[in-house]
Amino acid sequence: MRLSALRRRRLVWLALTASLLAGLMALFALWHWEFSRGERDARQHAATRLHFYASTLNAELSRFQWLPGLLARQPRVRAAFDETASTPQASDDSRNRNSLDWHLQRVAQESGAAAIFLTDSQGLTLAASNFDEEGSFVGHRYAYRPYFIDAIAGGRGEFFAVGNTTGRPGYFVSAPVMGPDDQPLGVLVVKVSLEALEDTWRQAGETVLLADANRIVLLAARRSWKYRALAALTPVAMTNIRAQQQFRGAPLSPLARSLEDGSLVLGAGDAVSLSSAAVGQRYLDESLASGPLKWQLHFLMPMRPLYAQARNAVLVGLAALFSLGLLALWMRERQARLRLIRREASVMREINERLEVRVAERSRELEATRDELVQTGKLAALGTMAAGIAHELNQPLVGIRTYAASGSKLLARGAAQPEKASRTAVMAGSNFTRIGELAERLGDMIRQLRVFVRPASQQPPAPLALTPRVDFVLELLEERLSRLGITVEREGLIDTLEVIGEQVRLEQLLTNLIRNALDALDGQQAEGATGEAPRLRLRWQAWPHVTCLEGQAGGCLRIEDNGPGIDPQLRATLFDPFITTRGIGEGMGMGLFLSYGMARDLGGALRLADDAASSPLSLGGAVFELWLLTPDLASRNQARRDDVDQISSQAPQA
Repeated sequence: MRLSALRRRRLVWLALTASLLAGLMALFALWHWEFSRGERDARQHAATRLHFYASTLNAELSRFQWLPGLLARQPRVRAAFDETASTPQASDDSRNRNSLDWHLQRVAQESGAAAIFLTDSQGLTLAASNFDEEGSFVGHRYAYRPYFIDAIAGGRGEFFAVGNTTGRPGYFVSAPVMGPDDQPLGVLVVKVSLEALEDTWRQAGETVLLADANRIVLLAARRSWKYRALAALTPVAMTNIRAQQQFRGAPLSPLARSLEDGSLVLGAGDAVSLSSAAVGQRYLDESLASGPLKWQLHFLMPMRPLYAQARNAVLVGLAALFSLGLLALWMRERQARLRLIRREASVMREINERLEVRVAERSRELEATRDELVQTGKLAALGTMAAGIAHELNQPLVGIRTYAASGSKLLARGAAQPEKASRTAVMAGSNFTRIGELAERLGDMIRQLRVFVRPASQQPPAPLALTPRVDFVLELLEERLSRLGITVEREGLIDTLEVIGEQVRLEQLLTNLIRNALDALDGQQAEGATGEAPRLRLRWQAWPHVTCLEGQAGGCLRIEDNGPGIDPQLRATLFDPFITTRGIGEGMGMGLFLSYGMARDLGGALRLADDAASSPLSLGGAVFELWLLTPDLASRNQARRDDVDQISSQAPQA
């Protein structure tokens, strides 16, 4: 059975590999076929355009083939070489030359030639159509030009060059001026400008080049390609070009590099490196011989569109193969899913039986775990209760210790000064009264230990005055306030202010919050976090409707200090148990946790203000907001009016 499954798996992988290889070969064949088809169509288009441009070039050149010979046979041209004139007749000769200049100028204008000029047998220009221009040919010697050499030998001269005088390129065609004894007296040259052809190529948006026998670009649709070499020049060719001054000192740097398939790679710099063989610079080169000087007319087509066309065909084929592959995978997945359903149906019964056994075992384990969790919960509750008791009893004990120490000092002072004995006795008695109140408070706390197991209070909250509670807490902490040199500021705490609460819990809540502020200011007797003396501010403000109190009437007691503030990383866990910023052994982190629960039991809320740092009136430290319910004044006034009306109605009539 294992061998059969292994063999089946191998056959599947073999089929997938074969399919992948077949698909890759098909895609390669598709790419090659599409690229060959596109290249064939491009070359056919190039051949058609080349014949058109070649016919245009030949037509332009043939217009001026007859003009040099015709002008060379005119009498006024030959009169320029009349050697029978004597020296005194120099003025007449000068007039003949001037008249010939004007004649050549008229012929050039009417024929469309760029320039027409006449040289003697030494190549010195005697007359020219541009005699009245700044770059006139008159007086310049052109014996080094091939068109002069061929014509003075008795033949017909043709040459393409950049004018050394004007700097403008042109096609030069020449014919000899024969004397009576059939000896050449000079040469008549016609210069033809071919720049109009370049403009036509450029407007057509096609890449056309005209190169001479040395494969130097004479005309191009792009001006930057002119006078660049399509192939490396031989030393002999370079020597001849320099001797004939054909291109007026142009560097003749390479423009292209031929590849094995006949395409060209054109670069944009002075040299073409191997790295420039990119698809965007590669061109198909279709050429055709044209012109009388073994010129080659090149039609260049970028290969990027051909590659893009072949790539698109491959993408379409790849999408088709991918679709077929997805279909095959879907069918295979469907068959596998059917097999899986049948297999699952066969094993479901076995799984159900195993589950029943495991459920029974897990039930027994859960019962044992539940017993352990109950025991653990009891221990955790006991620890929480112990921590709470230690924290809550610590504050009244501090007050008892403070009043006891003060009473002892007062008694000692009364014993030392008998005249003040009565006064110190009264003050000591007041301290002992305070100690009794605190002891009674400790008893209330011990009777209310159920706060640690459930938040409800034994006594329901009722209206009580807030200001006396604040005074009691400040008096309880007076010794520490004096020792730290803290200035206490009170705003809005009037005597008639009432809130809904329970006296013991409210005093304990206020004690926790103010002690937290004192802990933050501890060690800052010299100056606070803002550069000022330690300050504590208690500010009350009431509203008729408070959102956090479910729209009921209430107010907010803001407890502010100018201490270091609360670390932003502790804001999310500030009211969790055992979270403290004090050192080890200095606090258990239960104060804010218990205060949060007390505020909620009183129907209010306790939170850390969000605008502590941004408010311009803030002291710069932590700001706690204690939200408490307040009695509804309107309902209380209405109740009083009802009582007055009832008493008035029961009074005896006079």
